[in-house]
Amino acid sequence: MTVKKTFLRIMFATFICLSASAKTVPNNDRVKALEEKYEVLQSQYAYYSIELRSLTEKQKITEHCLKTLKSENYEQSVVIDSLRNVCQRLEDKQSADNKSICRKIDETNSNVQENQNMLQSRTLWAGMVVLLLLVAIFGVAYRLVKRIKLGSTSIDEVRKAQDALQVAQGKMQEESVKLDDKLLELFDRQIANAPKNEGNGKTDHSLALKVADEIVRIELNMSRMDSSIKGYKQLAKAVERIKDNFKANGYEIVDMLGKPYNEGMKVIANFVVDEDLEEGKQIITGITKPQINYNGQMIQAAQITVSQNI
Repeated sequence: MTVKKTFLRIMFATFICLSASAKTVPNNDRVKALEEKYEVLQSQYAYYSIELRSLTEKQKITEHCLKTLKSENYEQSVVIDSLRNVCQRLEDKQSADNKSICRKIDETNSNVQENQNMLQSRTLWAGMVVLLLLVAIFGVAYRLVKRIKLGSTSIDEVRKAQDALQVAQGKMQEESVKLDDKLLELFDRQIANAPKNEGNGKTDHSLALKVADEIVRIELNMSRMDSSIKGYKQLAKAVERIKDNFKANGYEIVDMLGKPYNEGMKVIANFVVDEDLEEGKQIITGITKPQINYNGQMIQAAQITVSQNI
């Protein structure tokens, strides 16, 4: 409306000026000139009226857009505040989870230490038993050999000595089976309580590698035992249970024992001569540390003994 009033004022002032300047012109010419000027002014008035309406409509559209933008801006501000609250809650939860994980790691480490102390105690006791059995075996064997050399030993006494040696050996193997079975029970508890990741988010393989080394050692010992030894079957089941647990968690203990050796293997090999083998053969006859894969990637190279006849 302000633009319209200004325009009318300009037209009125122009009309007055034209009237004043037309006083020197004859009446007819003056009237004609005024009519022409009036028509021009009317034409300009119509043009500017249209422009004014157009500008007014544009102003209304602009005001509507501005109102819409303000409304959208408010909605976005609400969404941003909501996201900030969510982020804060997530940060708080992450902090609480980290504290909980650290606490569980500390508890697990404490349990592992207690179990290791208990295992060391049992190992010491079992070692003493085995040592006593070995001393007894060697004592009996020494007496037997001595008496044989002196010619004072009968066949019955030799058989009795052999039976005693076999009994002592069986008891030693039974004690070994008991100890390994307790060890596997301990590993079962440690695996169940161990955290899956380290503090930096990487997978912690230390316990898995330790268990795998013991599994291979136990299997090697079992391959040299009589399957009728008390506790043998129970120990074999415990070994299979832990190996199945390994597979379920992405670990693989690569079976190399008794397999041919080739120079392309990524292993640490110790070679021994065995003339009983076929000439040119190289066979893996001992495993100190097994090859361990995790999700198809090797995380521990094997340390093996290779018998060869080259």
